[in-house]
Amino acid sequence: MDTDLTGALRMITYRLYISAGAQEKNAGSYQLLLEAIKDKHGIRYECVYIDTLNDSEKEQLIEDLRILSRKNGIGVVSKGSGMLPISRKKNLGKICILLKLENGLITNVYPHEKNKKRIDIASHLNKALKASSMNEITDHVPISEQDIARMISTFPELIEEGMEFIDTEVETEGGRIDAVFKSRNKEHLLIEIEIEVKDNAIGQVQRFVTYSEKYNIPREKIRLGLVCARIADSRLKACIGAGIEVYVLNLEKKTPDA
Repeated sequence: MDTDLTGALRMITYRLYISAGAQEKNAGSYQLLLEAIKDKHGIRYECVYIDTLNDSEKEQLIEDLRILSRKNGIGVVSKGSGMLPISRKKNLGKICILLKLENGLITNVYPHEKNKKRIDIASHLNKALKASSMNEITDHVPISEQDIARMISTFPELIEEGMEFIDTEVETEGGRIDAVFKSRNKEHLLIEIEIEVKDNAIGQVQRFVTYSEKYNIPREKIRLGLVCARIADSRLKACIGAGIEVYVLNLEKKTPDA
């Protein structure tokens, strides 16, 4: 167990998925490293053979990896520069996959690519083994979409006074909504969380209007919003023009002239 900078208790565990296509010596070396990390840091781990998963479990793992890729801004799909957890054919790759979990939630996967740099399983585990504390391991982004979701769901008044948190990861036909809130005026604010807003953000958020049909909420009672760490002024103007509210990481509401 470890603590983060705020003193909150972190329960870190690892889950190693072993593929039949992976070299046996690689899987064995990873297990030896995990055992050594367990002895040094008290970090528990489990091993799962991918061949024992059913189709639904494999699909769920792929979906979890895709969500993590978007949240952490990392590459998990093979593109010719080395095998990654998801193959070009969108199946699980024939390699070992290591998940890092904190308090039961997946926070990172290895191998992955970040800024064209590959972080593989062995390099991460060796780094963890050499560290005096797991808090020294910072090969993921300093703040993630998960961190932002936790912040605004815990303190919804940071978005707007009187705002009430409803739920996270809400499924609609238009896609998964990261967070839903209700204002004093009974308006439902549907939030997409991004570290940096990309060009596809407007279309993605606009598809959330299917929430209206699913939950029988009048369209005029639905607000669309983005919470992000960074947004270019051109994208900010496009969002505002499309009727999408934009909040930056310090949760100030932005306008094109701000």
